[in-house]
Amino acid sequence: MKDSISIFRELCSKFENAVRVKYSLDDTQKVFSQFSNKKENKKFKKDIEVIRNIRNLLSHVDCKIEGKSAIEINENIIEKFKEIISCLENPPLVTSRYITEMFVVDLEEKLGKLIKTMNEKKISHVPVLDKDKKLIGVFSENTIFSKLSDDEIIEIGKEYKVKDYEKYIKLENHSSEYFDFVKRNEKLASAQNLFNKSIKKDKKLVMLFVTENGKKTEKILGIITPWDLFDM
Repeated sequence: MKDSISIFRELCSKFENAVRVKYSLDDTQKVFSQFSNKKENKKFKKDIEVIRNIRNLLSHVDCKIEGKSAIEINENIIEKFKEIISCLENPPLVTSRYITEMFVVDLEEKLGKLIKTMNEKKISHVPVLDKDKKLIGVFSENTIFSKLSDDEIIEIGKEYKVKDYEKYIKLENHSSEYFDFVKRNEKLASAQNLFNKSIKKDKKLVMLFVTENGKKTEKILGIITPWDLFDM
């Protein structure tokens, strides 16, 4: 049975190889630093620093007494290291985080009821779908402001429906925000990068729609917001 230090050293080698392959690093680049500096690895930054320090200790200090190892690597560290390597070799996909139980409406939804629900549930954006679950647009505060800028005075009575605002829920008609689409088997890090570079023509990315192939014309399978990736 291998001792914990032997296992740890094997994991170090496996980690370094995986990082070099994933980020196309040459032999002169420091693997641990390169890994830690990637935004997608933020949640592992403290753990990998501990692992790096242990690696350095084992590399530069004689840790044996009378030929026997004087230290042992904690099992929690071994398991965390394996988790990090697993994420490198099998990066999580969008489907590991996307929200499938969405609050959505159709064009026939009563406007007053919708706004009341949004207020009660503290929902800022509501996808509007057709009968085939394909996206028509998104109702948000932006919708109201856009309508107001056109009409100056707006009414929200019992008879008004989302379809009365159809022009303003279109994705291209949101004045300060925009939306994007990703395929269901996209790497989660790619989705995170879209939010990290979220400003486009003075508009902020507020939601990603997940479809089978990342196409606007496909059925909506789920959504991802910046809050869903907050811990990454």
